[in-house]
Parts: sequence; structure tokens; C-alpha cells
Amino acid sequence: MQYCWLPQERREPILREKPPVVISNKRFQRIRAHATQAAKQEQLHQQQLRDEADEKLRIGGEELLRKFAGRNLCITREEECARELKQLQAEQLEAKRLAEEESKAARLEHQKTRKKRIEAAQKLLEQLRPGPRELQCARLQSEVMRSVNVQREVQAEFARVNQQQKELDRKIFQEQVLRGFEEAQQRHKEQCQQLSDHKKDLLHLIAERERERQATKAKELEEALKERERNERMMKDQQTKEKEQQAAKQSMKKDEALASLVMSDQRQKRLQMLEEMEQVRCDIHNKAKGHLEQLKRDRAKERVEQRIRRNEKLAKELAPRLHYSAREDEERHKRQLEEMRKVHSAEQAKWRKSKEQAKNARLAVQREEEELARKSRQKAEEERKLAEELRLQNDLTNVQFKRQQREEHIQRIRKLRQDLDEQVKKRTEEETRPGTNYNREAQLQELREDDFFFDYARQLMDEAQAKGCPLKPFIRAVGQYKNDNRIGAEIRIPRHMVTRLPMGRRTQGDSQAEGKEKPLDKQEPNSEELSKEEKLLRQKIQENLKKIDALVLQEGKDKDDQKK
Repeated sequence: MQYCWLPQERREPILREKPPVVISNKRFQRIRAHATQAAKQEQLHQQQLRDEADEKLRIGGEELLRKFAGRNLCITREEECARELKQLQAEQLEAKRLAEEESKAARLEHQKTRKKRIEAAQKLLEQLRPGPRELQCARLQSEVMRSVNVQREVQAEFARVNQQQKELDRKIFQEQVLRGFEEAQQRHKEQCQQLSDHKKDLLHLIAERERERQATKAKELEEALKERERNERMMKDQQTKEKEQQAAKQSMKKDEALASLVMSDQRQKRLQMLEEMEQVRCDIHNKAKGHLEQLKRDRAKERVEQRIRRNEKLAKELAPRLHYSAREDEERHKRQLEEMRKVHSAEQAKWRKSKEQAKNARLAVQREEEELARKSRQKAEEERKLAEELRLQNDLTNVQFKRQQREEHIQRIRKLRQDLDEQVKKRTEEETRPGTNYNREAQLQELREDDFFFDYARQLMDEAQAKGCPLKPFIRAVGQYKNDNRIGAEIRIPRHMVTRLPMGRRTQGDSQAEGKEKPLDKQEPNSEELSKEEKLLRQKIQENLKKIDALVLQEGKDKDDQKK
């Protein structure tokens, strides 16, 4: 910036070219991916439909297998051909429908791509408006920072939700563990209670059994004592009786000896009778067994005699045949062979005829199938050729459209360059016109550029604040522009050089200690001589700077509020 009190000199005009629009490879790949996203989604949708159809077919096959329980249900060749023909027609209809859907999706995708290209061209024209390159870069950086901040917020929120979910899962797991532990304790308590009740029942039963056993034992002991006492009484009675009868025993010994001899004789007779009975039983058994053996021998002998009689009868029946000659047997064998050969030839002819008919039927069906397959292949080849021609026509139309768009873009760029060349030429003519104050015009042009810069920066910052983008890149760009063009650079006097003592009459150049320091922000000493346009431009610049500062302060307050 030149000041009016400095020596005037002519300054070369600075031509600020518009910066080209440069995007990164990553952004270009993302734009291209967004352009082909609809086609990929359509392909994924078609693949999902095909997978669902295959899954339904598999489930239907499994149901049929379960329904028929592995039975072999073979269909005829005609039904199989009809089914294949019907399936081929269904596949052709499905292919036709898919081709129509693909062509429709391609048209929609083409329209979307064209709309996106038109929007991108409009955005490019919007970016090609007069505007500093630094502000455009700052706007892009701000959008990137906003996306990064949003991504960080989303990641933080996602991490917080994950942490909450983990805590919730941990609480649920703890509750489940505690509930399971309490249930296990309850079950253990119930089992212990049941076991104690069972033990009590067992102890009670054992005690009852023991009491019963003791009572039985006591009863048996009492009965044994009673029996013993009775035996003792009997022994005593017996002894008394023996003592009483001892005298009579001597006299009766002989009678008793005789009685015992009689008893022994009777016992021996009984034993002899038993032996005789056993012997009779054995004799009867042996006799019956011998009779049975004799019956078996008679039966075998009778069977042998019957066989001999039958053989003799057969020999008598076959005896007349032995007088036949071998010639008659040979003729008879030949007649039998001829009859068998005729029967076999008729059966073979019938079998060959049926086999030939089945073979002809199979060949006819095979020829029909081959004809159908040839027609279907021919039709599929014609459809494929038609689809290729249609695809080539679409590609040709797309190439022509792209070529036309490229030519229009090149024409717009050429027209824009011509306009810029004309503006530069007109400006050069105005600057080289005689009688013009070039320094004044240059100062006004710089003020206009500064006014446009700050106004455009303020607009971009308003838009960024409305979208929620950070203003740090704009602050950096504005500060760099102010430093490069010495905007806001004031001449300040250090405090140790400021004095309030009157030292004669104040002249120009003395320190302004009592009054306010007058800023030298691109101002001339005599502001009354400035033109109205220059005053208006400076006023606009100051207002835009104040608005920018207000936006910066507002962003700082918003950040503090968010932190609190």
C-alpha cells in the first residue's frame, strides 16, 4: 500500500488470475463412486433376488424329498420335455424382464449422472466467480474440518453407546449370574431339605424295624422259656412216670422186645412190597419200550416193501418201451427241436419288432428335442445380437453426449478466457490513457479488491457458521491477507516514550498521549480530501472486519458453552 505523503511513482498493475479448480485423487474417486452407486445397488438387489429364489427352490426340493420319503417318482420323456420347454420360456421371460429393468436402471442412472454433472458444472461456474483462491481453500478446509468433527462426534457417540451397551450387558450378566446362583442355592436347599426328610423317614423306619425285631426276639425268647419249662415239667413227669413204671418195665421188657420184633418184621415186609412194585413198573416200561421198537421195525419193513412194489410196477410199465428203436427216438427229438426252434424264432421276431419300435420312438423324440434346442439357441443368439446392438447404440449415444459436454465446457472456458482478456485489455487501455492519476486509480482498485475480499470472506463465514463448519481456516486466510497487504498495521508508540509534560507548542509528528491514537490503516493524513468512493470502501471494509470479529467471538462463545 502506498501512502500519499511518500514520493509518487507509477506501479505496474498486478493481474490476479483466477486459480484453477484442483481436487484430490481421493475426492475424485469418491465422486466417481457416488456416480456409480445406484448401479451397484441395483446389481446387489438383483443378486439378492436370485439368492432368495435359489433358497426357495432348495427349500421346496427338501420339502418334496420329505414328502415322498425317497420314493423314485420318474416322469416320462414327454413331461420332461414339456417341463424344460416351460422352464426355457420362463427363463426367456425373466431374462427379458431383467433386460428391461437393467435398461430402465441404466436410463435412471444416466439421468442421475447427467443431473449430477449439471450440478457439478453449476458448482464449477459458481467457484469460477471472482474470488480469492485462499478463501476457496479455506471453505474446503472448513468443510473437511466439519466432516472430521462430525465423524469424531459420531465416533465418540458410538463409543459412548458401546460403553453403555457393555455396561448394560455386564449388569444383565451379573443379574443372570446372581439369579442363577440364588436358584442354585434354592435348589441345593430344597435338595438338602428333601434329603433330611428322607433320612428322618429312614431313621424312623429303621427304629420301627428294630422295635419289631426286639419284640419278635422277646416273644421268641418267651416262647423258648415256656417251651423249656414245659419240657422240664414233662421231664419231671417222665421221670416220675419212669420211676413209677420202672418196676413194671422189667416185667414188660420181654413183651416190648417181642413187639419190636413184630414191628421190624412189618417194616421189612413193607420194603419188600415197595421193591416188588418198582420191579413191576420197570417190567411194564421195558415191555412197552420193546413193543414200540417192534412197531418201528415193522413200519420200516413195510415202507421198504412198498418201495420195492412201486419199483416193480414202474419196471412193468416201462418194459414195453424198451422195444422202441433209436431211430424213432431221434425223429421224435428232431420234431421237438424243430417245434422249440419255431417258437423261439417267433419270440425273437416279436422282441426285435418291439425293440425297433422303441428305438424309432426314442429317435423321433431326440430329433424333436434337438430341433427345439436348435430353435432356442437361434432365438437366444438373435436376442444376444439385438442386446449387443442396443448396448453399442447406448454406448455411442453416451460417447456423443460426453463429447458434446466436453466441447461445451471447452467453449465456455474459451469464452471466459476471451472475457478476461478483454477486461485486461480494457484495463490496460484505461491505465495507459494520458491525464490519469495512476497511483490514485491503483489505490482505489486495491481498496475495491480488499472490499470484495472481506465481503466474500464474510459471506463464506456466514454460510460456514450456518452449516456448522469451523471458522479457523477463514480466520487464518483473513489474517494472512491482512498481513500480506498491511491491513490493520498501526503505528504505535511504546509506553516508555509517551510523555504528558508540555514541551512547547505541539506540532505534527509529536506523540498523541492526551488524545486517542489515530490508526493508520491505509488512511491518508487528510481524510477530508478522500473521495466519496474511497470513504465508502473503507467504511465497508471496517464493517466487514467488525462482522468477521463478531462471528469469531460468537464461535468462541459457542465452543465455551459446549464445553460447559
